[in-house]
Amino acid sequence: DAGNTLVGVEHDPAVMLAADRMIDMGPGPGEKGGQIVFDGTTEALKSADTMTGAYLGGRKQVGMGFKRMVAPNTPRLILEGVTEHNLKNVSVEIPLQRLVCVTGVSGSGKSTLIQDVLAPALLRHFGKATETPGAHARLMGAEQLSEVVFVDQSPIGKTARSNPVSYVGAWDAIREIFATAPLSKERSYTASKFSFNSGDGRCPTCGGSGFEHVEMQFLSDVYLRCPDCDGKRYRPEILEVTIERKGKSVNVADVLDLTVSEAADLFSADRDVIRVLQPIVDVGLEYVKLGQPVPTLSGGEAQRLKLAGFLAEAAKSSTASRQATAKRGALFMLDEPTTGLHFDDIAKLMRALRKLLDAGHSLV
Repeated sequence: DAGNTLVGVEHDPAVMLAADRMIDMGPGPGEKGGQIVFDGTTEALKSADTMTGAYLGGRKQVGMGFKRMVAPNTPRLILEGVTEHNLKNVSVEIPLQRLVCVTGVSGSGKSTLIQDVLAPALLRHFGKATETPGAHARLMGAEQLSEVVFVDQSPIGKTARSNPVSYVGAWDAIREIFATAPLSKERSYTASKFSFNSGDGRCPTCGGSGFEHVEMQFLSDVYLRCPDCDGKRYRPEILEVTIERKGKSVNVADVLDLTVSEAADLFSADRDVIRVLQPIVDVGLEYVKLGQPVPTLSGGEAQRLKLAGFLAEAAKSSTASRQATAKRGALFMLDEPTTGLHFDDIAKLMRALRKLLDAGHSLV
C-alpha cells in the first residue's frame, strides 16, 4: 500500500493466490530445471501446463494414501501431566504405527510438548544423551518402541567428506562393482582401493576430499580444488579402472559427479545399488550429486536425506530377512518436514513417510 514492490520465493498456495504476478521455474528439479516455464497471473497459472499449475488448478493432488484407523486396542504412547512453559497440565495419547500431526498457532505450545518434553523423555528412556526433559508427571508405553529418532533440519555433519551416496550406504555397493572390473582383478584391487575416506587409492594430497582446506584465521575458511587430483579424489591409476554400463565407460570420479537420478538410470540393473539409491529418489532429492558434500545441503534437504538413510536401512533389513519378523518399530519425530517444499515434493515425501509406516514405524 506504501508503493513498494514485493518479490517472494513461496510454495504456500494462499500466498500464491494473493500474488499479482507469478513466475514459475522448472520444469523439474536440478538438471531438469533452470527455465521460466510460466510468467503471468495466478488465474492463468491454474490452467498452465506446468507442475505448479497442475496442483494449483486441482488436476494433481498430494495423495494422502490409505488412512490407518485408530482403534481402542491400538498401542499408544502416553505422556501425562505436562506443565512446561505455557502447557497447563496437558496429557496426550499418541497412537503408535500411525501418522500423528501436532498443529496449532505459533506459540501455542507445540514445540514445548514435542521437542522440550516428549523427545528428551524418550531419549532418556533409551539411554541417549539429551537435555533434561520439561516438567511432566510420567511417560508410559515407551517399551513398545525400539528407538526414537528426532529428524530435524540441523546439518547432518560438518565434515565435507560425507556425501549422499556414502550417507545411505550406496557407495559400498558401487565400490564392489568397481572391484570386479577386469583391470581391478588384473591389479588385485579390492573394494577398499575405491574408498575416498581411507586406504591408499585416494589422492595423498587432499586425502580423498577433492579439495584443500585453507584456514583463514579471522575469516571464513576457504576450500580450494586439489591441484594434484583436480578434485577427482583418487590417484591416477585408480581412475584408469572403468566399468561399462548402458554403453558408457565410467570411472569412480565420473560416478561421484552423477546426480542421483542419472546414477539410478546407469545402475538400474544393479539391485544392491538401486535398493539404497531409491530412497534418495523417494524423498525428492534425485537432483543432488552423489559426491556433493553434505554440509552444502540446505536444512530441508538434510532433513530429507536423514529420512532417506532410514528408508535405506529399512530396505536393507527387509531384504536381509525375507520372512516378516515381529519387531518393535521406531518413533520418528519430524519438525515441520514440508516447510519450503513444492506440492510435488510434498507428494514424494508423503509416499516416503508411508513406507516408514508400512515398515511398522510411528510418525509424529
